[in-house]
Amino acid sequence: MRARLDVDDTPGRALDEYLVSLSQAGSREALDGLARRWTPRLLRYAARVLGGSDSAEAARDVVQETWIGAIRGLRGLRDPAQFRAWIYGIATRKCADVIRATTRRRRLDAEAVAGELPAPVEYSTAEQQIDLATAIRGLPPIHRAAVHLFYLEELSVEEIASVLGVPAGTVKSRLHHARDALKRQLTAAAPGLNETESRRRGIS
Repeated sequence: MRARLDVDDTPGRALDEYLVSLSQAGSREALDGLARRWTPRLLRYAARVLGGSDSAEAARDVVQETWIGAIRGLRGLRDPAQFRAWIYGIATRKCADVIRATTRRRRLDAEAVAGELPAPVEYSTAEQQIDLATAIRGLPPIHRAAVHLFYLEELSVEEIASVLGVPAGTVKSRLHHARDALKRQLTAAAPGLNETESRRRGIS
């Protein structure tokens, strides 16, 4: 995982605020501009949080639902400067809906075939290669969200706390546990991965 970059994104945030203000005033062009800027980011985020082989299609559905919710609620956003945390918050809730529905469906499917088929056997060898994206997909959804928002979207801990609806201390704890889990996964997949290599990948 690449290290978090210290990049001043003030111009981008200012543009978002400007577009949000115009959108709240009824400008369709400004709303289209927000969609062009944010849809790719939201797709990446949703796919990361959802994980799985079918996450791309599910992510598109999540983003569509996110924009429906955003358009309905945009006028109620009092501070345009909070748009980033606000839109990620909507996307996070939509992802949670999908995860709950998927979990419920899988549980019902499992109950329907219980006792009819033997449990599948999974094979794994130490020689199998695992990249960072695969490792991240192996994290629990709540950890994937924190990792994506912190390292890839470069939101602050306080902003992530607002997105996820949890205290800042909880965000820090999730990031800490996620880093430990990633190190364990990468080390298990490549026994020769030492501490120096872990630091090079940005997960130490």
